[in-house]
Amino acid sequence: MKHIFGFLIILICLSACSGDKKSVGEVPVIDVISSVEHYQRVYCSDLFSSMELIPLETKQECLMGTNYTLKLKDSMIIVRSIPGMGGMIGPVNISLYAFDRSGNFINPIGRKGQGPEEYISIGDPFFNMDQPTLFVEDMKKVIEYDLQGNFIRSFKIIEIDSGVKLSNYGYVGGGLFIAKMPNNGKNEYNYCIMDEQGNFLKGFPNYIFFQKEREYASTMEIAIDPIRVDDQLYLKDMLNDTIYSLSNMELKPEFVFGFGQYSYPIEYMSGAGDALQRLLPDNAFLLSRGFGYLVGTPNFFFYRVRIPKVYKGPKSKQVYIDFLGEYKSTDDFVHGIYNIAQHTNILLDTEPFYLQKGIINDLNGGLSFIPKYYAGNGEVIDIWNPADMKEMLTDEYFASLKIKDPQAHQKLKELLKTLKEDDNPVVVVAKLK
Repeated sequence: MKHIFGFLIILICLSACSGDKKSVGEVPVIDVISSVEHYQRVYCSDLFSSMELIPLETKQECLMGTNYTLKLKDSMIIVRSIPGMGGMIGPVNISLYAFDRSGNFINPIGRKGQGPEEYISIGDPFFNMDQPTLFVEDMKKVIEYDLQGNFIRSFKIIEIDSGVKLSNYGYVGGGLFIAKMPNNGKNEYNYCIMDEQGNFLKGFPNYIFFQKEREYASTMEIAIDPIRVDDQLYLKDMLNDTIYSLSNMELKPEFVFGFGQYSYPIEYMSGAGDALQRLLPDNAFLLSRGFGYLVGTPNFFFYRVRIPKVYKGPKSKQVYIDFLGEYKSTDDFVHGIYNIAQHTNILLDTEPFYLQKGIINDLNGGLSFIPKYYAGNGEVIDIWNPADMKEMLTDEYFASLKIKDPQAHQKLKELLKTLKEDDNPVVVVAKLK
């Protein structure tokens, strides 16, 4: 499908080969299976009207590594930085920083430590929608800070069912929180609602049970962090292919990922067999868990999914594996876009020049865009590593694109002149059409 037909035409044409099954009962199906091996290249100009680059200020007191997540609300950017991989054997050295919309550093949020006002290792922050504060989930408590980084309060993460702690907290509104109970095969509840002191109010039943042969922890037992789209809150746990909405203290199925026979097999959670194969079966779709792996907007869901070995994936960049002595593709994950109004789904092909994944950036000529967060007001956010920008954004690469916004392209080129490889990341804000 050529670019000139545009993104909407791609989705209309692709719907002809996406099968007849569009819903399960009244719930629309995100038809992933029929999109496999029909990969399409999508361009930023198909989806976005503009793109803003915000280089975050690089100062000694806010230096970041190469792993980060971010949230944007109004004129405030909150970045969660993970400098290294120390968390493989202990608590991860994580920091929170606040920047303004121009990228100027404002202040840190809280500080690392074991005191009552401090955190040890925190997940992604989430905003209080009722007032200008934010929450972070620590190992044993949820902490609220103001946007100037000052401690306000904290409440203990409750334990239900023999010491199983809730996780993946999200703010519902009106002083209420929702969190996920990790699925250990026998837990009574799936999600739980708490009051502003963290006290249990209501539980939603768990319907997925299995018998573990031995104890182990798996990312499949937990969930994707709650996804806020304006006034709507979406929930998705790893073992269930359904995306739920929360409204009036009730969960409602809204969308189902159509994985069919290639859904994650529950028997893998029992603990039988090799550990790696048990957790990552070859012939199963696996929706990624992490920053930007499922992003909702009023009109689209952007997601990242692993393709089963029985299917051919799009071309991907080859990397040299030392112990194999050869180049191999180590990433079989593919990005997808589901159009909510049209009930159509596509999986993205790679950009041809560098085999980048994501939406090909023909607006300013930058790196391929991967929506990682919906900030409201029609804005989706990506974050670029300066080292990647310096390496890949060359005149040769620019020449391979038909750039649609020359003024934005010129701003990008000016930024590249001053940007250093070890600078803090660049926040990219794209405005949906």
